[in-house]
Formats: sequence, C-alpha cells, structure tokens
Amino acid sequence: MRRLLLPLLLLAATSASAQPREPEWRQGIEHHVLLRVNAFEPEVIRLPAGEPVRLVFYNSSRSPLSLQAGSFFARARVRSGDADLVANGGMVLAPGETRAVNLVPAVGRYRMRSRSWVRRLVGMSALIVVEPQAQTEGRLTSR
Repeated sequence: MRRLLLPLLLLAATSASAQPREPEWRQGIEHHVLLRVNAFEPEVIRLPAGEPVRLVFYNSSRSPLSLQAGSFFARARVRSGDADLVANGGMVLAPGETRAVNLVPAVGRYRMRSRSWVRRLVGMSALIVVEPQAQTEGRLTSR
C-alpha cells in the first residue's frame, strides 16, 4: 500500500504544477478605451505581454458602437467570467455603456476597429501593441 501511495502523491503534485496558474486579476493594470462616433481613443493601445490587464471600454456617443479585435481576443487569455463578452471577437456597447474585460495579452500587433464598414471608412480603428514588459515600461500611454 505504501508503495502505491508515494507514486500517487508524486503524480498529483506534478499534474497540479503543470496546470497554468490563474493570474491575479485584481493586480492588473487598468487601461481605458473611449469609443467615439468615428474614433477610438487612444489610437495606439500599448499593453505588457503576459501580465493581467483590465480593458475598460466606454461608449461616449448617443449611438450604439461596436469594436472588433478578433485576433487580439483569440490569442489573449481572457478571464473565464469575461469570455462571453468577447466570444465573437468583439462587442457592441449601448450609448453611455461601459464594459470591462480582464485578460492576459499575447505579444503582437493587432488591429481593433468598428464592425461597421462606414465607421471604419472614416477612421474608427486603433492599433493594439503588446510587447514584453521590459519594452513597455515608461511607455504605457493608454491608462
């Protein structure tokens, strides 16, 4: 019996350490993104890779506005409670609505734009730049 117990304990310890840890979501840096009728502010959103962040989207217009960043959300590790918000690669916000998404972004450059082709034509797009943390220190412009 003792011979079986030790290997089972070692197996349990190994499998528990192999699973990715849940990030400390409360420690994530908050970044605000303003949706206006024909623009996102800021136009360049810089995020640290591999660190939890909280993206807060606010629709400042009197119309529903949308955002689409499918590859960004697909590559990021989105908190389980927020996954439904970006399940289709983006979201629609009602006038005056605020929504927050907690995630750990992956390194890369991603395009965020309106789902409306008319709003895209007039410039409703932004760039999300996710860099290793050493490169983003001192340059976080989207807080």
